[in-house]
Amino acid sequence: MTSLFSSRDIQVKSMEQTVKHAEKYLGEICHLLGSYTRKTAKLRDKADLLVAQLFDFSSTEGPELQIGLKNLAEDLAMVQDYRHAQVERLETRVVAPLKAYGDIVKNKRTDLKKFNTDLNRELKELQKLEKVRLRNPADRQSISQAEVNAQKASNNAQHSIRQVEATITDFQRQKLEDIKKIFTDFITVEMLFHAKALEVYTHTNQNLKAMNVQKDLELFSGRLMMSDSLAGHLDTPLSSHSSPLMSRYPSPPVTFPKGQSLRPMQALTIGLNSRQPLSQFPEKARRSRSTLQRQRGMEEAELEEDEEEEDEEEEDEIYESEIEEAQNTSRQSYAAQYAQMHRWQK
Repeated sequence: MTSLFSSRDIQVKSMEQTVKHAEKYLGEICHLLGSYTRKTAKLRDKADLLVAQLFDFSSTEGPELQIGLKNLAEDLAMVQDYRHAQVERLETRVVAPLKAYGDIVKNKRTDLKKFNTDLNRELKELQKLEKVRLRNPADRQSISQAEVNAQKASNNAQHSIRQVEATITDFQRQKLEDIKKIFTDFITVEMLFHAKALEVYTHTNQNLKAMNVQKDLELFSGRLMMSDSLAGHLDTPLSSHSSPLMSRYPSPPVTFPKGQSLRPMQALTIGLNSRQPLSQFPEKARRSRSTLQRQRGMEEAELEEDEEEEDEEEEDEIYESEIEEAQNTSRQSYAAQYAQMHRWQK
């Protein structure tokens, strides 16, 4: 009898130890992985703020740095989308199954408590039977009743121990399978995120290395020199500068021949104001027509030259814009290229 109870105690302690270890270590692991997931979500939020700052900063810089920072911000935003998926997968595939073990362990503790109650009842009934046998060995009726109660308690204990053994065995099997699956999912989620992030960051690194910092520096130096020259022009007196139109078309000095008064000029002005036809002055009319024709020819030639210059400037602008567009296309962010590929696939 003593050996029977000692073996049962060993079984009970072993099952209780299994449940106790599961409750302790799985609970701590669940707490740590929950904190890990929350920290990852906070890192995602901080990176989103960094993306916004990079976009704002890029609008204040030169073309090369602007393209580089925008591509970096777009790629970083794409990585945060992957990190958001990582957080959701960690919550559903890792943290949630570990949280479920709180209720599972509680149910197993209830089963063990019921089993201990049945064992204690069996032990009490056996102790009563021994007392009855010692006190009244001739009282067969009391001894028989005590034996029936002890047998019933023993049967209940046997049934309970078989049941709890099966329960704890299933618990251990399910725990092993769940731990294997949980941590396999954890590693898979981490591998997926880091593989995607490495793919994006590799492209981003190439874009940053292709950024021509010297070009932005030259543009900045040119702006500084331009501002210095404008400041020098503003400091000089206005009278010292002549209009470009005046330098291109200088007005002739007003002079009169010696001995000539203003009266003939006034007479000529009066005659023109009286709208006399030019046919009265045939030589003057011919000279005026030839002068007008020369002026018209010169103006048409100048217009043609201006149009040719404008066409050349437009062609240069179109060529430069095509080159710049090709450069920008070759230096697109990974996110932009991925979006284009996704649209083409649709």
